[in-house]
Amino acid sequence: MHLTPEEQSRFDALLEPIVENDAVQSMKTFVQHGSVSTFDHCLTVAQTAFVLNSRLHLGGDECIVVHGGMLHDLFLYDWHDSHWTHSYKHAEYARRNAVTHLNADVRVQAVIRTHMWPIGITHVPASREAWIVCMADKMVSAHETVLQRAGGNPFAKRAEGRAH
Repeated sequence: MHLTPEEQSRFDALLEPIVENDAVQSMKTFVQHGSVSTFDHCLTVAQTAFVLNSRLHLGGDECIVVHGGMLHDLFLYDWHDSHWTHSYKHAEYARRNAVTHLNADVRVQAVIRTHMWPIGITHVPASREAWIVCMADKMVSAHETVLQRAGGNPFAKRAEGRAH
């Protein structure tokens, strides 16, 4: 997803207060999906949520959307070595880490806490920003797990085949 120069400038300014934090940077050492680091996954979610919010005029607070997207998986461990309950518990670990390392405000915490819905069935997104990040996370995760492992976009390959 490409940002316009104006969008890139706004996105970078929103991300700047948190991106160089040591805990955030440490996400580069953990694999999220396939060969994608947790840092890159979160950065893509933040950017996707920012674009959805902006281009679809969803009216979410841009700072909350970007910070919630970037911090939603700040759980700081290799989930591949964890118990099967990771899917249910990591949002709370990420929320706690966001508070501990970045003093995340309650609105960002709510985004982080609810990003796994509907897996976390009792943690339903309750704000516009939480819904935006939740949907962006599903979109990015699907791309990282399905399309990248399939060797690209299988729909594009079918379309190329029809063009011949």
